[in-house]
Amino acid sequence: MLTTGGDSPVKEFIDELPLGEQAKVFAYINELKKQGHNLRRPLADFVKDGIYELRPKANRLFYFFFLKETVVFVHAIKKKTNEIPEKDIALSLKRKKLIEEYQTNIVKEENYED
Repeated sequence: MLTTGGDSPVKEFIDELPLGEQAKVFAYINELKKQGHNLRRPLADFVKDGIYELRPKANRLFYFFFLKETVVFVHAIKKKTNEIPEKDIALSLKRKKLIEEYQTNIVKEENYED
């Protein structure tokens, strides 16, 4: 996901991890590519309202499935407690909503041009 400023918070998070943790993250992402919706614990888990978490070690990468099969990563954190902080879930949900609304607006604009 890119912010309106062109930043990619999830990519930046991954880039700042030690190489060993980056390798683990990419291994989990590859497994998500292979298994999609079928990926389960301990590698991934459902969080709330269409948001899932990829769970490499203490890192959490939040994502959702867009247009059925496309995975969109919206947020990432280093988990420090047993519970995911509500502010991180809220931010993930907000970004998901923004992406879905943006896509809806593009479709509406394309239909007006016909």
